[in-house]
Amino acid sequence: MTDTEPDRPPGPTAAAPPPSRPLPPRFPLLLAALLLTSAMSMLDQSIVATAGPSLTSDLGGLHLYSWTFTAYMLTFSIAMPVYGKLGDLLGRRAVYLTAVVLFLAGSAACGAAGSMGQLIAFRALQGLGGGGLQVSAFSVLGDLMPPRQRAKYQGWFAGVMVMANLAGPLAGGLLTDQLGWRWIFYVNLPLGLLAMAGLWALLPRATPGAPRPRLDYAGTALLTGVIVCLVLLTDLAGRHGWGHPSVAALGAGAVLLGAVWVRHERRAAEPVVPLGLFGNRTFTISVVVAFAVSFAFFGSVNFVPLLFQTVEGVSATRTGLLFLPAMIGMAVATVVAGQVIGRTGRYKWFPVTSTALAALAAALMSLTSTETSPTTVSALLAVMGIGVGLSSQVTTLVAQSTAPRRHIGVSTSTVGLSRNLGVAFGATVFGSLLNARLATEAARLLPPDVADRVTGGTLEPRRIAALGPGTAEAVADVYGAALSTVFLSAVPVLLVGLVLALMMKDGRLEAPGGPGAAGPPPVDAEGGGRDRTRKE
Repeated sequence: MTDTEPDRPPGPTAAAPPPSRPLPPRFPLLLAALLLTSAMSMLDQSIVATAGPSLTSDLGGLHLYSWTFTAYMLTFSIAMPVYGKLGDLLGRRAVYLTAVVLFLAGSAACGAAGSMGQLIAFRALQGLGGGGLQVSAFSVLGDLMPPRQRAKYQGWFAGVMVMANLAGPLAGGLLTDQLGWRWIFYVNLPLGLLAMAGLWALLPRATPGAPRPRLDYAGTALLTGVIVCLVLLTDLAGRHGWGHPSVAALGAGAVLLGAVWVRHERRAAEPVVPLGLFGNRTFTISVVVAFAVSFAFFGSVNFVPLLFQTVEGVSATRTGLLFLPAMIGMAVATVVAGQVIGRTGRYKWFPVTSTALAALAAALMSLTSTETSPTTVSALLAVMGIGVGLSSQVTTLVAQSTAPRRHIGVSTSTVGLSRNLGVAFGATVFGSLLNARLATEAARLLPPDVADRVTGGTLEPRRIAALGPGTAEAVADVYGAALSTVFLSAVPVLLVGLVLALMMKDGRLEAPGGPGAAGPPPVDAEGGGRDRTRKE
């Protein structure tokens, strides 16, 4: 891999405004609309969590309830690369507004759902819009400003998205208690219409008379098949284990479709993901680091409530409060990283520090036991959150800066998809490790009837104390040992990310009006481009 590729003049699709172009009038209002759509897409990933009991008692189908999450994340992931490419080809405005319309139509339909099957189908429709909201917002920033200026704003976006994800369960619980579960979806309508009005009025319009682009229908269909196989594979592996025949079939399907997709993309005139982008070392490292950090952090912290409630013995409400420092630390670190990069142009040491801090925190988390105070665990989570926040959007920013301007959307969506797949695989892999260690420790330390309840997931934390002091302590030891394995397993993944981050080019993003700000950088035949960075 190299950091530069053979050049040719940009083709007609490189229609993004040059970096030195002034921001459009009323940019703060446009920024507010972009932030609002990003917050909505993230809010709906978690807002359903606390509405489960009310929702299932009304619609039934408890055994299908988990598909309300899976359906949204499946179509969300599929939509990301498609919207990224379509925005590059057709112009950001029309594609962005289409995503908003789909998201609002899905939200309205979810609120009116009369059965669990309908709700799952409408959540899938909502996800098709949600994936476009997130990609399009970051791509618009990429179109309007150079990387160094963009860093300041992307930090704010990431902070808002983290806070929206954190607020999802709280907002869902509040709306469900006060207005009913249907309002967790209906609340999107006034907010979405407000954002859509702002985007309609303020987003720059596409240049009329542009040549009709060639769409890669076959590549899009093949990539969709790969993503469907991977997302369903993680979902079924979490339910039935990695040895289940359906998991093996989906894995084989993903490999086969992936091989056909790569072969097709090499020959496509306008590939949905130009493989030439991966010829740039910095771009490839950014994508892999985004996957590794999401895999390790979000995969392992999914099980922290078990640590707090079964090992530390704290309530569900206090568990939520103990999570706050991690989420706030992540949001603050993301904003600070964006501001510093905006002033200095330096980016390499943020993912390096990010992966090192997160690995240290995960290693220390693996040493926790029943003797460790909840406050100490919360502090370690905060360190991990700060670490993750330092690279959260830096990887997106750096990937954008290495890609030709005509591939801003594709570069954005590729990192986003990598991050989403990291979350899905991390939760499943660490869940499998947790269950395996739980089975071993429960058989060794607990009476058979209690061990069955632990491994079957039917032992509620609030009922542990009723088992008697000796058994309750043994249950805490079982969960503590299993969770230590999870956190320890996150360390090597983060260390791989650290090594890759150290291999990044130590460049500096160009300032507005600096070298290369006159227009789009040259691109090669497959879409690889020269970094908008300077080696110093």
